[in-house]
Amino acid sequence: MNEKNNCNKLYNCSAYFFNYPVFESEGISYLIIFACFVAICFSGAKIYFPSDKEDYDSVEKEADQLEKYDGDFQYTNEGFYNKQKTPLKLIKWDKIISVYSFSIPISKHRRETGLEIITEKGSYELGGDTPGIEKLANELYNHLPDWQLNTPTIRINNYGLQKTKLYERNDDKIKI
Repeated sequence: MNEKNNCNKLYNCSAYFFNYPVFESEGISYLIIFACFVAICFSGAKIYFPSDKEDYDSVEKEADQLEKYDGDFQYTNEGFYNKQKTPLKLIKWDKIISVYSFSIPISKHRRETGLEIITEKGSYELGGDTPGIEKLANELYNHLPDWQLNTPTIRINNYGLQKTKLYERNDDKIKI
């Protein structure tokens, strides 16, 4: 008999827990269900993507490596060599007439970018995917005076070619 009363007491205790008046409110029930759903979503995302590889330190480290990477270029005090061209030809800093940044649409949602370097003896177009282009841009900025960062972008033709003048040598220095 005593065991039956204990069982009865346990049943009544659990009945009070499940029939607690807070759980009768619809808003709280929906809130609990929503919280469980959010916890499941975040847990699933953490399982599929265990670590975020795009944190500040990794991006900064990659940018530092790109700025130090020579790639297809070799630098001297007088200028630089483009290792893509054979035979190797020195492009001197003081022979550069102008430098342009260009952007060409290659599909509806993609554009090819790069640098156009015009010298007294020729013109060089380097795409944005050229190995070492980041360091070349920094070297050009450091060796060429009067680098222009606020010039407007000009649309050149009907195909969507856009150019921005980054550097232009003064006319009194041009030797023809």
